[in-house]
Amino acid sequence: MQELAEKIANVSIAAEVLRRVEHEYEPITAEARERLHEALREAHRAGASYGLLGRIVGLSRQRVARIVNG
Repeated sequence: MQELAEKIANVSIAAEVLRRVEHEYEPITAEARERLHEALREAHRAGASYGLLGRIVGLSRQRVARIVNG
């Protein structure tokens, strides 16, 4: 359970970084987007649902599923 909590925290951090980048730079850097996508994949592998991850980052569960599944 602690691993899942850590992965979810990483998703939250990556999402916050992406939001900050959006405010400072246009367009969003590929690196920031990939960091978020990898954090989503890791959290999902650790047991987080698409719905939970979507709520954390402000995306639909379907969009999160597409990101996680490539």
